[in-house]
Amino acid sequence: MKKRILVIDDDQEIGDVFKAVFPSDKNEVFFYEHADDIFHLLSLHQPDIVLLDYNLNSLNGGTVRKHIKSSKQYSHIPVILLSAFPKFIYSESDIGYDAFLEKPFDVQELINIVEAKY
Repeated sequence: MKKRILVIDDDQEIGDVFKAVFPSDKNEVFFYEHADDIFHLLSLHQPDIVLLDYNLNSLNGGTVRKHIKSSKQYSHIPVILLSAFPKFIYSESDIGYDAFLEKPFDVQELINIVEAKY
């Protein structure tokens, strides 16, 4: 069965990277630039894992992550936070993500983290 990866990042190139790194014969990668309706996206795609940029144009990734983790229905889904600004991540009092990856990231490190979480 294919793993379903939901990627939310306002940089289209990141979506292209994820689609290249996680082959379509083993994975389904769904890419969005906004997470205004995260519960709709979760319901629509039923992801095994969420990769989430912290600095989004709409809701920030910390807020989106809180919504996911506070939901009984979706709190089990691993959330990997991505950011080029790690000080934002480390300054949050209630971190709540399953892994963090600083941009720019090493592709092998990305693969290792994703595989470890699902």
